[in-house]
Amino acid sequence: MKKIIIALSCIVIISVCILNYQCQETFIEVNKTNNKEVVTVEQKKDELLEINKNVSHSHKKSYVNIVIMNDGYRSVYHKNINIKSKNLNLYYGKNFRNKVNKKSVSLNENSKYFKDNKVLKISTKDRMSFVGYNVEHNSPTYADTFYVYKTGSGLVLVNHVELEEYIARVISSEIGEDAPLEALKAQAVCARTYILKSKEKDYKKYNAIANDSTDFQVYNRISPGKKCYQAAEDTAGIVMMYKKKLINAYYFSTSCGYTTNYKIWGKEKKVYLRGENVTKEEAKDLKNQKSFEKYIKSCPKAYESSCPFYRWETSLTSQQIINGIYHLTGSDIGTIKKIEVNGRGEGGIASQITVYGNKKQVIIKKQNDIRKAFCSIYAKIKLQNGEVRTGMEMLPSAFIHIEKAGDNYKIYGGGFGHGSGMSQNAAIEMAKEKMTYDKILKKFYNNVELINH
Repeated sequence: MKKIIIALSCIVIISVCILNYQCQETFIEVNKTNNKEVVTVEQKKDELLEINKNVSHSHKKSYVNIVIMNDGYRSVYHKNINIKSKNLNLYYGKNFRNKVNKKSVSLNENSKYFKDNKVLKISTKDRMSFVGYNVEHNSPTYADTFYVYKTGSGLVLVNHVELEEYIARVISSEIGEDAPLEALKAQAVCARTYILKSKEKDYKKYNAIANDSTDFQVYNRISPGKKCYQAAEDTAGIVMMYKKKLINAYYFSTSCGYTTNYKIWGKEKKVYLRGENVTKEEAKDLKNQKSFEKYIKSCPKAYESSCPFYRWETSLTSQQIINGIYHLTGSDIGTIKKIEVNGRGEGGIASQITVYGNKKQVIIKKQNDIRKAFCSIYAKIKLQNGEVRTGMEMLPSAFIHIEKAGDNYKIYGGGFGHGSGMSQNAAIEMAKEKMTYDKILKKFYNNVELINH
């Protein structure tokens, strides 16, 4: 019995010594980096547990499924799909039980692989090319897996891709590798929050949550470089939340010096989206018509005041506006008697425009509809740097003032995009002034928390 007690005592003593030695080692390492810090053994044990939790979390990979639209983003349907790689695996048949190994897979609706299953799976350990797609940007490659669905309207292509790979390729396509790193990080958090919040019902049948166009956020239009990958990695898992829920992390290209609030998206309150002053001057009440007219015709100093779309103008004939309204609403208003902006939201965005015709009176409310109704692909939109854009199907923004100019209507505008949430060009300029990504985000999104999801 004595021998057993002695043996057990020895084991306990040795275990305590080992634990203390490990904790002392850790304690020494901490003191190497900060010799002022005093850490107890119990504190260190708690920290080690927390570190282990974080390490486990960091190895957990998340994936998203994204529908790849056809060139021009006109449709989700493809007539032909040609995928190439060094080593492709094509899985087909019921439960993908059949497999062939190829370097190239060409598919159409009549492909033999669809005989027993309307869905195919294509994967590789390398990267895949979608041949003939997005050639103007050198056809960026894709990672992970493609699923191809055969439907009555054509083939639907879905990319099953690791979340942070997806984020890096949204950053490169939405804001670009040349932006400062802190702006890229801000874009990464927006993109991650946006896609994790997205639940597109129309794509549920393809097990997907979004497509690769501006309907959601642009994915893999332009290949990412080291900085885009770094921005995704540095912010991995970080999202924006309000009251413990993911926010709608809307963002857009350029502001007119102000952003607008949630009301452009409907009646549902999103108090984290409020109108923000992005100028370097005292805030103005731009809901007032006269104040907005004066503001939009001037060029006050702002983060984006050197951006081409910060101020722009165009001129439309009465007939072009009549045509725009007809295409939007199907209404023939006749001859225009008067156009009146009779509602403005936060930041001065036009929220309601009434067009009085001799046949009919039409009220246009949504910012997207306003931008479409008062634009023509034949109109010349002159930017503040003298550049002229044509062929635009909608105005750059709804931050506009309209006035009669002889037989035409002159439109003064500012900004590019819907105007709610983060302005990408403002974020770039803020980052150039050494603002960190978290401060950039909190400038545009009110009272949000940045949380590792």
